[in-house]
Amino acid sequence: MPIADRIFLSLAIFAGPLFFGGYSGITHGAGDESAPQGVSVGESRAGTLIVRVAGLQSSEGSLRFVMFATKEDFLKTAVRSGIVKIQAEQGSWSVEDLPFGEYAVLVHHDIDGSGVMERHWYGKPREPTGASNDAPARIGPPKFKDAKFLFESPLQTLTVTVR
Repeated sequence: MPIADRIFLSLAIFAGPLFFGGYSGITHGAGDESAPQGVSVGESRAGTLIVRVAGLQSSEGSLRFVMFATKEDFLKTAVRSGIVKIQAEQGSWSVEDLPFGEYAVLVHHDIDGSGVMERHWYGKPREPTGASNDAPARIGPPKFKDAKFLFESPLQTLTVTVR
């Protein structure tokens, strides 16, 4: 693995405290009043997204999920978020009534249950993280263009691998 993939700046992986500092830097959208890019407000095309998490090494703690709908809002304004318990090293998040469109999902395995991403002194996360499409996080957070996926089915499953 190249050195660039192993060394992270203090804002590495998901914008550091903005994403994992108890969600303090991320605001939440207007819920049903906002629609993702390409979907009209009031359009009834919606479904259920199930986000499964792969690569869990333990059942301790919980999984924290944040979903974004546009590049402009990525790491700033989440359209959905959730926290789920892990059971038998398995975890999944169900997002119901989600309008069809493009989204990106970020996941953090909060092993110690602190609500904060634990980090090494140089910024690299001590706890596992992942993004939709397994988007790489090289010297900082993944890019929206790498993490985005198209949600277009009444029932769709997405797998995110945490590392």
